[in-house]
Amino acid sequence: MNWAKTNDGLEIYYEIEGNGPTIVFQSGYMGIHDIWNHQIKAIKNSYRCITHDNRGYGLSSKPVDSSFYTTEKNVADLKAVLDAAEVTDSFLLVTHSLGSAAAIAFADKYPHLVKGIIMMGGPTISGGAIEGESHEEMWAAHQTTPSDAANFYKKLGCSEEIALEAGKWQPTVFKNQTRAILHYQPDSNALNLPMPMLVVHGTHDVVSPKEVVYTIVDTFTHARWVELDGLNHFPQIEAPETINKLVHDFYTEISDN
Repeated sequence: MNWAKTNDGLEIYYEIEGNGPTIVFQSGYMGIHDIWNHQIKAIKNSYRCITHDNRGYGLSSKPVDSSFYTTEKNVADLKAVLDAAEVTDSFLLVTHSLGSAAAIAFADKYPHLVKGIIMMGGPTISGGAIEGESHEEMWAAHQTTPSDAANFYKKLGCSEEIALEAGKWQPTVFKNQTRAILHYQPDSNALNLPMPMLVVHGTHDVVSPKEVVYTIVDTFTHARWVELDGLNHFPQIEAPETINKLVHDFYTEISDN
């Protein structure tokens, strides 16, 4: 069992499995490392895989005060994990949903560490990209009880086993992580990142319309689009073999260039 210490006194739980080139997985609003279980199991014989629980989730510290939740703090948490894991070479960063904002912010701050980014599950890179009523309660309002939280994620394509994990968390985490993304606006440097990116979107994603996600491809010069028919918000859980191949193929591609 591994915990990394943060600069604001928290502990971030992380796991390392496998050997080989490093692939780092960054979760989003469903902030536990478990959402990558299918990928880790399939590729750990070829890659060194690093996952962690975001602050507020799983086995990581769970502060209630909203001041503990920003995209920048999520970036610092990832760096603390990588430092604890003694990662010094560049790696592929694979993200889900709101975790894409943390990935962009991380790559902006540590470009030498990121050789490429895969964004899936309705990736969002700034609070300005979220349509509708943009306030801290907009998703938390649907997750006020343990059953609400579990059902929320099951409707998005999560397996029942992982969706049930959400019922164990403090409801405030949903509000606080919403706040983190709403208050993040990438600067011009972040919007001009040089590394290759792969944007993966399910045609049945009930959270993120195609038009909103596709703006990421328009924004980043080195980004390209993959659309997966019939998938909802969790392609890595719904179609693991497809995503495993995408991850392997993209890593091979960026390593050969």
